[in-house]
Amino acid sequence: MSRDKDLTKGNPFGLIFSFSVSMMMGNVFQQLYTVVDSIIIGKKIGPIGLAAVGGTDWLLFLVNGFLIGLIQGFSVILGKKFGENNEKDFGRYYKKAVLLCLVISVVFVAVLLLSSGFLLRLIGTKPEAFSYAHTYVNVIFVGIPFLVFYQFFAAVLRSRGNSRIHLMAMTISSICNIILDLLFICVLNMGIAGAALGTVLSECLVMVICGYHVLEIRKKTMEHAGDSNTPGDFQVIGELLMVGMPIALQSVITAIGGLIVIRCVNRYDISFLTGYTIAGKIYALLEIAASSYGMAVVAYVAQNYGAKKKDRIRSGVRISLLMGVATAFICSVIMIFFGEAAMKLFVDEASVSEEIFVYGKEYLLILGIFYPLLYMLYIMRAALQGLGNTIVPMISSFGQLIMRVSCALVLTSFIGCSGIFYGEIGAWILADLILVITYFYTIRKQKEQT
Repeated sequence: MSRDKDLTKGNPFGLIFSFSVSMMMGNVFQQLYTVVDSIIIGKKIGPIGLAAVGGTDWLLFLVNGFLIGLIQGFSVILGKKFGENNEKDFGRYYKKAVLLCLVISVVFVAVLLLSSGFLLRLIGTKPEAFSYAHTYVNVIFVGIPFLVFYQFFAAVLRSRGNSRIHLMAMTISSICNIILDLLFICVLNMGIAGAALGTVLSECLVMVICGYHVLEIRKKTMEHAGDSNTPGDFQVIGELLMVGMPIALQSVITAIGGLIVIRCVNRYDISFLTGYTIAGKIYALLEIAASSYGMAVVAYVAQNYGAKKKDRIRSGVRISLLMGVATAFICSVIMIFFGEAAMKLFVDEASVSEEIFVYGKEYLLILGIFYPLLYMLYIMRAALQGLGNTIVPMISSFGQLIMRVSCALVLTSFIGCSGIFYGEIGAWILADLILVITYFYTIRKQKEQT
C-alpha cells in the first residue's frame, strides 16, 4: 500500500534527507546493474563491446533525457496540486499525462527503430564497434514504453512525497537485471543483445511494481476528476507540455553537447574511448546522490510552492545545498584516490593497454577537484523547476552545451584530449552562475511580494 507524504509540514532537513536517501538507494541499485553490465561486457565481450556501449551513452541520454525530462515536468504540476490539496485537479492532470505518455511511447519507438543506424553513423561510431552498438540501441529502443511508464508512475509517487515504493522497485529490478545479465551473456551467450534485454526487462518490472501502487492513487483521485471530456482538457494538456517541454529540451541540449563531444572522442584511439567510458561509469555512479537530491528538492519545493509556504522553500534549499556539497566532497575523495582501482574492476588488467587507466585516471582527477559544482547545479536547477521556472534551467543547459563543445573543438587543439575533460568543468561553472543568479532573484522577488 502506497503512502503519501506531506512535505509542507515538519523539519525540512529530515524530510529532504529521508526522501533523498530513499531515492539515492533506489538509484544506486539502478546504477549497480549498469555497472555490472559494463563489467560483464568488458570481461566477456572485451574492450570493443565496452567501447560500443560507451559510445551510445549520449545517444541514449538524448532519448531518455527527453522522455524523463518531460515526465519530470508533469510531476512538478502534480506535486503543486497535491500541495494545494486539490485532488480533483490532480486527477484531471494525471489522466491527460497518461494519454501523452501513450502517444509519446508509440511515436518514439517507431521513429528511433527506423533511424538508429543513421544516428549511430552521425555520432561517428567506430566501424569495428558499429554492429554491437546497433544491436544494443535497437533492443533498448523497443523497451521505451516500459521506460516511459516506469518513470511516469515513479514521478506520480514522488509528487505525493512517496519515495519508498521507487526504492523497493529499483532494488528488486536491479537484482533481477544482474541475474538476467549472467543468464543472457554468460550462460546463453547472447552477447550485447543480452545486456540490453536485461535492462529492458528490468524496466518492465519497475513499471509493474510502481504502476500497481499508483492504482491506489488513481482510485482516490479519479472519483474527483469529473468528466474526461470537459472543455478544459486541451488547456490541461497544454499546461503539462508547457512545463514539461523546457525540462525535456534541457536534456536534449545537454545530450547534443555530449554527442558532439563523443564524436570528438571517437577521433582518438580505442584506448582513450575505453578509458573515457569506464571513468564515465564511475562518474555516473557517484552522480547518483546529486540526482537524488535534485528529485527530492523538486518534490519538496513544488509542494511548498503549492501550499504558499515560501519560508520553507528557502530553508529547504539552503539545507539541501549543505548536504549536497558535503556529499560531493566524499565523492571527490573516492574519484581522486580510488578511481584507478575502481577502473580495474571493469576490464582484465593484464589484457588491456595501460593507457586506458592513464586516460581514465586523469578524467576522474579533474572531475573530482570540481565535483561540488555538479551537486550545486542539480539542487539549484531542481529548486527553480519546483517553483515552476523550467525556462532558465533549459537556458543553463544551452550554456553547458557551449562550454562542452567549445572545449572539445578548440581547447583540444592546444592541450590534446584533456580539453574534453575540462569542458565538463566549464559546463558546470557556467550553468551554476545562471541558476544561482536566477534563484536569488526569484527569492528576492517573492520577498517583495509578501
